[in-house]
Amino acid sequence: MYQQGGIAAMEYEFRQDLYGQPEAIVELEQALFGRWLGEALGADLAQAEALLKQALSIQQTRRGQHVWHGRELSLQLDTDSARVWLHAEDEASLLDEGFGWSDAEAEAGLDDFIELLQGWMDYIRDCG
Repeated sequence: MYQQGGIAAMEYEFRQDLYGQPEAIVELEQALFGRWLGEALGADLAQAEALLKQALSIQQTRRGQHVWHGRELSLQLDTDSARVWLHAEDEASLLDEGFGWSDAEAEAGLDDFIELLQGWMDYIRDCG
């Protein structure tokens, strides 16, 4: 399932991996959002709903920001964008594996992030 919106919309696909777990494949520039969805958020719909409420509130009021820290990845939402990044110890291992610093962080518009998160939640509900 590919989803597209506005001019610079995120392209993504949701599917199950070899072990039957949900995974998100997101276009190259924002691929880390896919990893964040699959590994950090997973099928936790309660956490996804809480993050969606935060994102919608920021979008509607055009004020504030929210930061979510996971074990390996963190997410920051503000009035214009969503940013996901690997924690410092993971950045070093990325470089060892031949990835660049750009692979350790991704950014997208807040509207695109909300659309991605809503799509993920729908996919998880449909799979469960």
